[in-house]
Amino acid sequence: MLHAAVGQIQTIRDWIDVDEFRTTTFYNEWAQPQGLEDAANILLGKSAEGISRLSIMKGGGPVDRRMYQTISHLTPHMQRAMLVRQKLQQQNALETTSVRTLDALRTAVLLLDADGHITHANASAREILDEADVLRSVHGRLVTSDLNADRMLRQALAGTALGDRSMTSASISLHLTARNGSHYVGNLLPLTAGRRQMFGAGYEACAVLFVSKAALETIVAPDLIRKLFKLTPAELRVFLAIVEIGGVPDVARSMGIAETTIKTHLTRIFTKTGTKRQADLVRLVAAFTSPIKI
Repeated sequence: MLHAAVGQIQTIRDWIDVDEFRTTTFYNEWAQPQGLEDAANILLGKSAEGISRLSIMKGGGPVDRRMYQTISHLTPHMQRAMLVRQKLQQQNALETTSVRTLDALRTAVLLLDADGHITHANASAREILDEADVLRSVHGRLVTSDLNADRMLRQALAGTALGDRSMTSASISLHLTARNGSHYVGNLLPLTAGRRQMFGAGYEACAVLFVSKAALETIVAPDLIRKLFKLTPAELRVFLAIVEIGGVPDVARSMGIAETTIKTHLTRIFTKTGTKRQADLVRLVAAFTSPIKI
């Protein structure tokens, strides 16, 4: 049956002579005791993922012309039903993968509708919402801790929903401050521009908000930085200390080294990395910070 064409109806007679079939153990010990004489077998689908088939058993004689015609009329509908099922399974698998991918990000991701209701939040966003500091959910609606940022967010969402070109052509930046003084940066990206606007009515979310803490995360690959820029172990330590601590005097005190020594290492680091300022080193390190939770 696996070698048959998809949609083709096959009976016992297509595989074996009927008289020979009736001598088999399968017929005498399984089919005949149940009064079964024949079957219409249809391969509905065949792919690398698997097969779909339908077998309709018949008693009291072989599959006749009437049964054959009836099944042939039903087959296209069953094939379409199987195709819809496969598409739904693929969509579910894609959605599951997408959710897992978003949950792996350090950055908080929130999908919002025109009224600011949260239609989806990834794991990082849920952590921020649970803290209820810079962001919180009030009856499913996103609220920020800063009144000015909240006003900008409402205006941007309203403009996005109404198709305001000024609101759908670029992202909106928000600055948020936590109670402990930590700073967060939010970027609201409209989802109603481009090709998506042709199908906008079919989606709840009209914008996505990305929120990140304004601080460097742990550097994932210091050895990679050392090898890439040919830094000595001492230069790497100074490099990382400058990024984490700040100015030369503070780094010198922290490492117990003279400021002149730190300056010498820093000059060599600038030369090897092609940078000129400490701020450039911070940006360089940021490029080596993984966006994925470790």
